Amino acid sequence: MIVNELLPLYCGKIKVNPDKTREHMPIYLQFVKRDYLLVLLLVCSEILVLAQPIQQHPDNPHYFLYREKPTVLVTSAEHYGAVINASFDYEKYLSTLERIGLNHTRIFLGDYFEKPTSFGILTNTLAPDPNSILAPWQRSSEHGYVRGGNKFDLDKWDESYFARLKDFMDLAEKKGIIVETVLFFTSLVDDTSPLYGKNNINGMPAYSMNDYRTLADHRILSRQKLYCQKIVETLNPYDNLIINIINEPWFFNQISGAFGSPPPVATNEWIQKVSEWIVETEKNLPKKHLISTDYSNEGVEMPKDHLETYFENIAVFNHHYDAAAESVIKNYDRTDRVWSFNETGIMPTSSPEYRIQGWKYLMNGGALYNNLDFTYQVGDEDGHGTTLFDGGHTRYMACTDHDVKYQMARLLEFWNQLDFVNMKPGEDCISFEYGHVETHGFYQEGQTYVVYFIGAGQPVANINISNGKYKVEWIDPRTLQPLEDLEIFIENGSYKLVGPGYLEDIVAKVTRIDQ
Repeated sequence: MIVNELLPLYCGKIKVNPDKTREHMPIYLQFVKRDYLLVLLLVCSEILVLAQPIQQHPDNPHYFLYREKPTVLVTSAEHYGAVINASFDYEKYLSTLERIGLNHTRIFLGDYFEKPTSFGILTNTLAPDPNSILAPWQRSSEHGYVRGGNKFDLDKWDESYFARLKDFMDLAEKKGIIVETVLFFTSLVDDTSPLYGKNNINGMPAYSMNDYRTLADHRILSRQKLYCQKIVETLNPYDNLIINIINEPWFFNQISGAFGSPPPVATNEWIQKVSEWIVETEKNLPKKHLISTDYSNEGVEMPKDHLETYFENIAVFNHHYDAAAESVIKNYDRTDRVWSFNETGIMPTSSPEYRIQGWKYLMNGGALYNNLDFTYQVGDEDGHGTTLFDGGHTRYMACTDHDVKYQMARLLEFWNQLDFVNMKPGEDCISFEYGHVETHGFYQEGQTYVVYFIGAGQPVANINISNGKYKVEWIDPRTLQPLEDLEIFIENGSYKLVGPGYLEDIVAKVTRIDQ
């Protein structure tokens, strides 16, 4: 539309090209003579459409819409300390994500820090050196913060922290990277929080983990609300933002002892309250952002009444360690929300499972996959670092394989080739599979069929497919290298896929070519 190039002005963060303005100046003058106001309204209205925060796609709310494009988020990202660890070079880190071809990262905002050996992670961006700790609050003149240095004054904001946060968001936005910002977390090492009683001069209680994520103590709630409002106001201008309420609210706080059990009602009520703070704060601000919350390990069927009450304001539900894609399989068809697997781990440091779990999650309708990647460290923000895990009582391990980040970029590249908004997950496109393999189907009837095989040997499966002419491509998911291709003509609504031998996984893409 030519009016999008006529006026050399800024509206939001979209800049109009002055060279195009001069080129079309005669047309511009005709518009001005006829109806200057109309032109201005057309220009600004189109720019406003472009300058919207990431949102649910209007045609398929299981996916995102960003900069007018259907979007899935795939990444292999650092352990959430990019802003609150002042020693971490986030410019190098974000440039690395952009260069590789990834479009997402996740950051904690400063109510929580880890200790140098938390969870047995020996090198950890979320455990800054004492002199590198940054939080939203200023330090006081009183010594005594548990991680070193002076206590915090919760009545005073630290402008250097907010300058770093905004610079990070600016740079990420320029690079097309969506940032999920995590407001709250509490764990076994909760005494590192600036909000914890002994770490500030403001008379806060020495609360328990559960006190922090319920409505039980008004002193905690009042400070949480002020902090939440300040963050939401500060980040409102950014389009590349998803606001996450809490990381792992189920941590030592589950309905049952099962690994995948979600948190109890008391925590859901607190999540609802925080979501209301966010909505209320943004009510009088220019932009309205998606809100997310972590829901459980693995995945369970979410009660419908919870979606209509506690989670009425939540658009994105995050899950951790969901190796079988249970969260999206159990909830895709019965909800209109986005399903996310945003923390991998509790696996060997190098495993094809980091790739396989990402493919499996997106094949079943997920829209966000974040491999937690410990190759990003202070001094190695380009992803050439590593860490050791000491085992200990947690026996925690996660990814230190330098190649996984590139495999994640190939996954995102493949998905961006699909019209995924108009496709759906489902085994109903696969009528029979051969051998001891696991298969997942994702398709648009009569257009595109994707079948993902996990196992080894020769991939064979019968697929239900509309009549017509198609191209069959066999692809290596690790590299996206083509392995075989052929053209087929379907007359009986069925086809037997037979591909080349493989190890670990392989994908078949069947595309209609006679339309």
